[in-house]
Amino acid sequence: MGPGLQKRGLPHPDHCPLCDQEQETVQHILTAGVFARQFWFAILQSLNLVALVPNRRTTSLMDWWKKSWRKISKQCKKGFNSLVILGAWILWKHRNACVFEGSAPNLQLALQSFSDELHLWKAAGAKGLRVLGIGQVV
Repeated sequence: MGPGLQKRGLPHPDHCPLCDQEQETVQHILTAGVFARQFWFAILQSLNLVALVPNRRTTSLMDWWKKSWRKISKQCKKGFNSLVILGAWILWKHRNACVFEGSAPNLQLALQSFSDELHLWKAAGAKGLRVLGIGQVV
């Protein structure tokens, strides 16, 4: 991640801006990093799906998504897809706020952003999210 930003003269952390523990990669930010895993744990716990939380060895967002999707009941698959897209979007926006705006990593803030955006997505007609039965996460 860093070298591409460095080439363009943009701010670029050497380590993950969310945990400052490992090299920043898309995979680390979205699934494998400690911040991402805590984020997904909080969201999936509210749905009694803790078994689907990604772990450090998760190889890619897509692999984790596919494996998890196969374990979801048929009527919840669309909602799960929306949930993963929304979660990845929130994590990416939170990372960008840390890199480009100098914000400090804050799990509660990321989860609140997820809950706020979730409410808007449901209001806009994301029926699959309603089927999942997910409400406030924080």
